[in-house]
Amino acid sequence: MPQRDDDDPEDIAHHPHDGLVKRVFTDPETAAVELRQVLPAALCERLDWGSLRVESSSFVDPTLRPRHSDILYSIAVAGTSRRVSIYTLLEHQSTPNARMAARFVSYIGRLYDRYLREHKQSTTVPMVIPVLLYQGPNGWTLPRRLSELLDVPPELLEVFPSPIELLFAVDDLQESILGEQVTRDMLLRDRGVAQAEMARTLLWLYAHQDAGTGARAAAMGLLLDFIAQTWGPDAVRPFLTYLVSAFAADTPIRAIIERSLNPETRHLYTTIREELIAEGKAKGIAEGVLKGKAEGMAQMLERLLVTRQLTLTDELRRRITSCKDEALLQRWFDRAVTASTLTEIFDD
Repeated sequence: MPQRDDDDPEDIAHHPHDGLVKRVFTDPETAAVELRQVLPAALCERLDWGSLRVESSSFVDPTLRPRHSDILYSIAVAGTSRRVSIYTLLEHQSTPNARMAARFVSYIGRLYDRYLREHKQSTTVPMVIPVLLYQGPNGWTLPRRLSELLDVPPELLEVFPSPIELLFAVDDLQESILGEQVTRDMLLRDRGVAQAEMARTLLWLYAHQDAGTGARAAAMGLLLDFIAQTWGPDAVRPFLTYLVSAFAADTPIRAIIERSLNPETRHLYTTIREELIAEGKAKGIAEGVLKGKAEGMAQMLERLLVTRQLTLTDELRRRITSCKDEALLQRWFDRAVTASTLTEIFDD
């Protein structure tokens, strides 16, 4: 199994939602399918989809990244060298955020700030189109315009519209992009459609793990088989990894999808599950050994201090017991052998 750093944004095993979004929707073919789904047709007709590319930037607050994934795209206006930016945000929350328009303003402000720093001679800035991928219940019913959030009387906005306005597009992941007349040949011609549908549906199913979604979950098992048979194990692995990592083992959705897989895809699914279990055990054992060693060193240090009649304060005792740095514990221990005061030991 390929090894990825735990902080890798595309690491689905450790960051399921963000990892799946980044792995799937940074593929230009799949991204084009997704963006065409949500942007107005009149706009799509004026964009050169062959020029779509992913820009390596994130504007989400680090503390919010477990709940949000963002991707910045740029695309040329057809027949010109001008490029438009499309900023997409997926919110991994069970309840929608009523202030999303204000959050978009903050993120896009950071985007423009970076652009101005990198293009000091430019007298123009790119157009930015904000898009929200919504996986919550009942469709998006909250404000999509910044002006709808402003705490002012409506009659004031009528005579003096807000100098700053923002409108974002919403893609409700509940809606399938396949349509009712989809055929095997259609999917064979467009891998991006199959991948986009798979990612969108898994993200939506995660937020809707109830009996009413069983039929859609079973259909995803068939689509997983199709992706594996058509494009091979590497194409289906990200989705199976998400299924194992994001859904608890006893969830009905996971069980339904697992039962609907053919033997070959189920074998790959089982292999991935066993690999992740083994990886988790190995990591747990390693952390346990380190933790055990550090705890033993902390206990020996406390005994030495008692023997030398150096009385610990509660704060220092907590500092010792919470320390997992073996080198630091050893340094404190070495000092404690000859020190006459606690300050000599712990004043770093």
